[in-house]
Amino acid sequence: MQEYIALGVFAVVYTLIIGRRRFGVPIWAAMLIGAALMIGLQVIGVEAAFMSVNLDVIAFLFGMFSIVSALDRAGVLRRVAIRMLAVAKTPDRLLMAFVVGMGLLAAFLVNDTIALLGIPLVVYVARHAGIRPVVLLIALAFGITVGSVMTPVGNPQNLLIAIESGILMPFTTFLVQLAAPTIVNLFMTYAILKVYYRKEIKLNYQLSAIELAENTDRVYSPRLAKISIAVLVATIAGFIVSEALHFLGIVEFSLSTVAMLGSAAIYAVSDQRREIMKSVDYSVLVFFGGMFVVTSALWSSGAVSLLFMNYIPTPDPADPVQSATVISAASIGISQVLSNVPFVALYNFVMTDSGFTGQHVDQWMMLAAASTIAGNLTILGAASNIIIIEAAESRGVTAFSFLEFFKVGSIVTAANLAVYYVFIVLI
Repeated sequence: MQEYIALGVFAVVYTLIIGRRRFGVPIWAAMLIGAALMIGLQVIGVEAAFMSVNLDVIAFLFGMFSIVSALDRAGVLRRVAIRMLAVAKTPDRLLMAFVVGMGLLAAFLVNDTIALLGIPLVVYVARHAGIRPVVLLIALAFGITVGSVMTPVGNPQNLLIAIESGILMPFTTFLVQLAAPTIVNLFMTYAILKVYYRKEIKLNYQLSAIELAENTDRVYSPRLAKISIAVLVATIAGFIVSEALHFLGIVEFSLSTVAMLGSAAIYAVSDQRREIMKSVDYSVLVFFGGMFVVTSALWSSGAVSLLFMNYIPTPDPADPVQSATVISAASIGISQVLSNVPFVALYNFVMTDSGFTGQHVDQWMMLAAASTIAGNLTILGAASNIIIIEAAESRGVTAFSFLEFFKVGSIVTAANLAVYYVFIVLI
């Protein structure tokens, strides 16, 4: 009966997430409730629950969130984004800035962070550019989703894959395998949106670079900006150097270790350490802690077999084409139900149990790409979509509807998936 109890608890969690507005329960709290129920109903023991929490992931997220928090408090992120938008002299370039520019930022600063950063910019820019806010919100959602594919630090599901797949040099591998198709997809997504919304993009664009700069300078902290930028550059360089040292057999530093060292430097040198620590998004850390317990309980109880293996084809490590096809289909389809982060947390079990190791790089990259761009099909596919909707509506801006997002999202997702499939499987 354990698998059915686990499925019942998962149904409760899913219901709370889908009906978060009706029930008033945030996503992180819904996952925490699920973890508590799994333990309380003895689907998983207390010790096993604690052991299931991947501290590498939690440490990495805390480290990166601390660095991003410092960048945000210093005004760096807003300054970069606004400068980027200020040079967009036409509506077409403005659209490109939201898709391509924000996408590239998301690749290195976590897509959820850029989602929050982009909302006030959408509100301000839409008012001056004569463009319906929904168009820019969708451009932001698609851009940060696609852009986050190219690195293991772009989104949480990529981080899960980087840590749990056994890939030898995950940061370098992601960049080598996924940077080119991601850049292609960013420009393709921009082109699709440009054609799809061609009648709504007006030519009365009057965004003032001077006004934007003055608006930005009021929240700019030069000292903290220099510190946070230096730490960010050093951390990204550290990811690559640590992998090179590990490859040469000299010393091993994980991604989480490098991120924590970066955050330690921020807290040691900055004079705003209390404010930076308070600004860290701890709800995401709680969400992940709860998710690890819930997914581990689903796996150990046998519920994952009921969800996946009994009804969905299992990817074959010996057949690259079959495995890539199955992984893509499962990622796109099931992420619309589970959302992509919980899906990857569960599907990692399926992959490793099926015999996939760190040597099966193409299959893991297909999982990273397909599960991420699944967020462009419906608003339920990625948490960043929900973040954008809630943040926009909290500012009195009507966000995109499920149907409008799906109409253009189905085109974008199909095009994106085709590009990744060609680059990863056929080239």
